[in-house]
Amino acid sequence: MKRLALLCALTAVAPSFGQDGFKGKHEDQIDRLARRLERDARELREEVMNHFAKRPNFKDMSGHAREIERHAARIHKLADRDARPMAIRKALDEIDEEVRHLNRHVLEMGRDKEINRQAFNHLRDELNDIGRTLYRIRQDLR
Repeated sequence: MKRLALLCALTAVAPSFGQDGFKGKHEDQIDRLARRLERDARELREEVMNHFAKRPNFKDMSGHAREIERHAARIHKLADRDARPMAIRKALDEIDEEVRHLNRHVLEMGRDKEINRQAFNHLRDELNDIGRTLYRIRQDLR
């Protein structure tokens, strides 16, 4: 009888332990991705500042890059605080809008024949990295 009670107690505790362990790993994954997003956003801003300062639309590009960096820091704070997924999704939508604006400027700049193609390609890679990270965070919030 005692064995049966012990067995019932263990089976009742085991599923709840597994769910908590999964939730912790899930939140760690989002936090890790948020840190990556913040790092990628900082690298993007530095890339814009270092290589495109003499471009005619530099002011707009640098403004969008700063906003992307600011939103990435906000997303990281939200992930650190284990905010509601809805709040993180809203912040992701805001950063996504800035990424689209900057991407339009970059595509327009890419038509110029005098552009430094290596710097241009690196900037495109940075934007793609941010896009992939945003996608992965959204997937993990589901």
